[in-house]
Amino acid sequence: MFGRLVREWWSSPIDYPAQVQYFRRAMSGAVQILIGVGTGLDAVISAVILLPSASTVASQVAVAVFVALQAFWAWVWVCREWPSRRMSLAFVISADIAITAMVLLDTNWVLASFGFSFFTMLSVYLIFFDGPKALASHVVWILATVAAFAVHLAAEAQLDVTGFTVKTVVSVALVVGTPLGIQAAIWALRNDANESVTDPLTGLLNRRGLHAQVEDLVRDAATTNSEVTVMVVDLDRFKAINDRFGHTVGDAVLIRCARRIKSAVRGSALVARLGGEEFVIVDLAEPHSRAAQDFDRVRDAIAAPTEYAITASVGIASTAVTGSAARRVDAVALLDTMIERADRAMFDAKRNGGNATVQLHR
Repeated sequence: MFGRLVREWWSSPIDYPAQVQYFRRAMSGAVQILIGVGTGLDAVISAVILLPSASTVASQVAVAVFVALQAFWAWVWVCREWPSRRMSLAFVISADIAITAMVLLDTNWVLASFGFSFFTMLSVYLIFFDGPKALASHVVWILATVAAFAVHLAAEAQLDVTGFTVKTVVSVALVVGTPLGIQAAIWALRNDANESVTDPLTGLLNRRGLHAQVEDLVRDAATTNSEVTVMVVDLDRFKAINDRFGHTVGDAVLIRCARRIKSAVRGSALVARLGGEEFVIVDLAEPHSRAAQDFDRVRDAIAAPTEYAITASVGIASTAVTGSAARRVDAVALLDTMIERADRAMFDAKRNGGNATVQLHR
């Protein structure tokens, strides 16, 4: 029962911001191993240096818990897939709580200095692999821990508690606040990266963005025994709208169609505009499902009544990817081949008068 709950928690859908998802895909693999190795080294250092330095039973227990947690997360990073957003937050939150307990249960400068170093490493992780809200919350937690430690230390040393605490927190804030500035700069770079994979008019993926994300979808197809389904949507007689009403109206029609396509497909589907009036949808479907009927809702959504009425011709191609094949397949080459097949089906729909869906049978 417990194992099943853990698997469900681990495999829950990733809910990172779009920029973080792009950055994560670009940095996964070796970086994931490095995070695991670094976390494992934290466990070793804590066991060898901090555990003997702890002067109270409570602090020894806290250090032991921290060692166990870091060893567990090292295994997770090295042996499992990249964590979901919830698992990533669990990694940071559990470490934050353990470090705080370790520091506050023993006014020991060795524990405090190492604890601050561990906090800093978590800040670096959050800079690259999570959003600014998580980093800001982490910084607030650090400052609260520092304040509590300073109060405890000042009381023991019979110092001015208020003055000592304020000075300590201010001096530490100058250091722990630096990652927030770095985060802002990296977030701007992420935005630029995100813009490079999206269509500037509709906000959908462009061809580069589609290529960047299709590998994850192909891997999901192998693990769920689903088919990869590619749908090419081409607007009928779009040139006539441009010629009659102008490019401003034409752009508005494209934006409207993009929104209607997004609303008609599953949230997990990849939707792209490859140029002109052609859109591509990539999604997973159950084997032998009646994809042509399922995707008629996209065509119906586009043709829904509006001031500038338009219809679409739709072509569909599907293929199954088994677990063993998924490890060898070139996802981008597979996608391009399927787009060509779906494109042929789409032209068949156009030759039959348009406003139709044609599925290319294997």
